[in-house]
Amino acid sequence: MNQGGNAALGVGPVRPTIGDATYQSLREGIAGGRFPPGSRLPSERELADRMGVSRPAVREAMRLLVGQGLIEVRPRRGVYVRAAGEVGLADAFSQLIGTDFDRVMELLEVRRALEMRSAHLAAQYATAADLRELEAIFADMKRDHETRATGDDADVRFHCAIAAAAGNTVLQHLMTTLHGALVKAARLLASRLMDSEHYRNEMFAIHGRIHEAIRERKPKAAESAMNAHFAFVQRELTHYRRKQAEGRA
Repeated sequence: MNQGGNAALGVGPVRPTIGDATYQSLREGIAGGRFPPGSRLPSERELADRMGVSRPAVREAMRLLVGQGLIEVRPRRGVYVRAAGEVGLADAFSQLIGTDFDRVMELLEVRRALEMRSAHLAAQYATAADLRELEAIFADMKRDHETRATGDDADVRFHCAIAAAAGNTVLQHLMTTLHGALVKAARLLASRLMDSEHYRNEMFAIHGRIHEAIRERKPKAAESAMNAHFAFVQRELTHYRRKQAEGRA
């Protein structure tokens, strides 16, 4: 029926190009979690070799993925996967939240619920590769703690790596989006809290407990440690806000 209709129109059947097929394969890899948000894609040449296609086919697929906002090209750094909700949704969240304390606390509550579950699942399902990744990131966090660096990048990587280890692609993309939405407010607030030795030490210790529970495959302990993490952050932010209000009185 379709072939007859095509013949009547004077055109042949539409066949996908190699570039289309390459795009579909890469898109499925992103959707399926093989290329998680924030990860760097292999080079054009490496992808062509792996997939058995030409480099122009890979280039065409990349162009389509960029057009859909699924990947971004970072000059001199490579091509990186974006979170599914990062295009538009993170910006909308950022506009809504800004640096408003109440909105920040609300978003932290959402993250608290999601990340407690994420830590629980990571302790159950993390692969050996996931655990190695967490180990490497925690080593970066330890170095940042010892040198008194802000540690923003390692912290984001740590939480996103836990979401990846949970084995839920939708959760992983959602967590990346929520982290992106909090960046502006979190950096502003954390830059003030990080001046406190108490805050820095406690945050590092809590992250250590989260990491240990996941490494030792203790889901309830991982969930509890993540809950303690967010409870501490929210408590410290509330205390900071109260001090600011008293200073203005």
